[in-house]
Amino acid sequence: MNESKHLDELGQIMLASECYVIKDGKVLMFKRSDTASKFPGFWIGPGGHIDHDEDALLAAVREIDEEAGVKVDLDDIKLKGIALHHHMDRKEVWVSFVFLATIKKNQKEKKEDLEGNAKWIPLEELLVMDNVFPPAKYYFDHVLNDKPGILYTNIQWKNSQLVKSLNQRVDKNG
Repeated sequence: MNESKHLDELGQIMLASECYVIKDGKVLMFKRSDTASKFPGFWIGPGGHIDHDEDALLAAVREIDEEAGVKVDLDDIKLKGIALHHHMDRKEVWVSFVFLATIKKNQKEKKEDLEGNAKWIPLEELLVMDNVFPPAKYYFDHVLNDKPGILYTNIQWKNSQLVKSLNQRVDKNG
């Protein structure tokens, strides 16, 4: 018999925002430092923990500015997914609010950050890169192509590799 568990029984709950900013066919990505404590060396959209005094949207805007030095207006960002990522090897369950943003004018990314480096990457190049964080790649199609609705996922990972997708659905009214 398969007994259902609450998420907090699987590991520490980690709330995070991540955002993919698009401008002129390029996506703003952030390469985590090779010495980062969480998921070192991977490319991912700017993002991170949600602070106690902010919501997921404000956290996304703050993280884009902190990690990449790019400013995003609240009118130019929208929720595209809520992803549950159970990292079995880390005993962590990440609840990631995934956003898509567009910016109206070119902005230069900051190259140096203690946690890694930001770079505008052409979409075609990004889709074939090897060192993109696998959980992020899982919802690239929905987010980067701005498909209608909000994608909901619940996925198990071990050593940043897919173990099993428990479910995935799109709320087209979102």
